[in-house]
Amino acid sequence: MDLPENYTIRPYRSADAALLPGVEARAARLFAAYGYADLAATPAMASKAFDRIALENQTLVAEHETDGAVGFAICGIIGPFLHLKELSVAPEHGKRGLGTALLSAVVGESVSRGLDGVSLSTFRAVPFNAPFYARHGFVEQPLISAPEALRERFFSEIPPGIEAGSRVLMLRRNRPG
Repeated sequence: MDLPENYTIRPYRSADAALLPGVEARAARLFAAYGYADLAATPAMASKAFDRIALENQTLVAEHETDGAVGFAICGIIGPFLHLKELSVAPEHGKRGLGTALLSAVVGESVSRGLDGVSLSTFRAVPFNAPFYARHGFVEQPLISAPEALRERFFSEIPPGIEAGSRVLMLRRNRPG
């Protein structure tokens, strides 16, 4: 995936915590249009808390040459999968392929580590959630046949007040299986 001019994907640095919680909060506001006003109203995480989470996980950053960190992907290993915990892009930098570039970097990381693929849980009907991931090779994984660790993660990622049926567990395998 070619990035637009002036953008790069790189590993997270602690200095990014000054910008990325705001990116996350601005991106979350997009959920209001799909009936998730409470999620959209979530305040930005404290920089120190964000930094701790980012450093405890595999975190990649989309950086603009003048605006700095404008997107991120946070992942962690769950069994044979690299689990995408969150992907956010600042709305003012949206629709430029940054989400796709971050996702491609995550998939590449799972391949380089010899993992089976990438897993994630997301909203079923929000266009920039499950439909976006489906366009990039992710398929729904029925919970009944999912590995226990992924089922547990799925339920732990459901935001308060959200019904489990509005969410979906998805996998993108690195090789058929």
